[in-house]
Amino acid sequence: MNRPTKKIELPISGMTAIIYDYYLRGDRKEIEQIMLNSAEFKLDQKTGKSEYMGLTGNYKTEMEDKAVLLAVKELNDGDKTIKPTVKVLDQLPAEDFDMLRDALPDSRSKKK
Repeated sequence: MNRPTKKIELPISGMTAIIYDYYLRGDRKEIEQIMLNSAEFKLDQKTGKSEYMGLTGNYKTEMEDKAVLLAVKELNDGDKTIKPTVKVLDQLPAEDFDMLRDALPDSRSKKK
């Protein structure tokens, strides 16, 4: 499936990001699964009922990374094409990463 994309110029690194216009349903499921997997429960030995304890501390960062990785098709640095990975994202200047994050498709919007 060919999805439409848009180009974002990253001001600090000078790279161009190619970003999908919308997420696929499977993309949204992958992002949401991170939060579900980070939920912690405690089993009450007397009643056998589980009690929700909260979320692990790093779920938000993991969700953010996954959202960017699923939305960014590629990064272009001159004539060099770079496949986005967490390592590549972590090496971007913070301002560039913030631009990528702000340009992501709305995860709740539906394709028309």
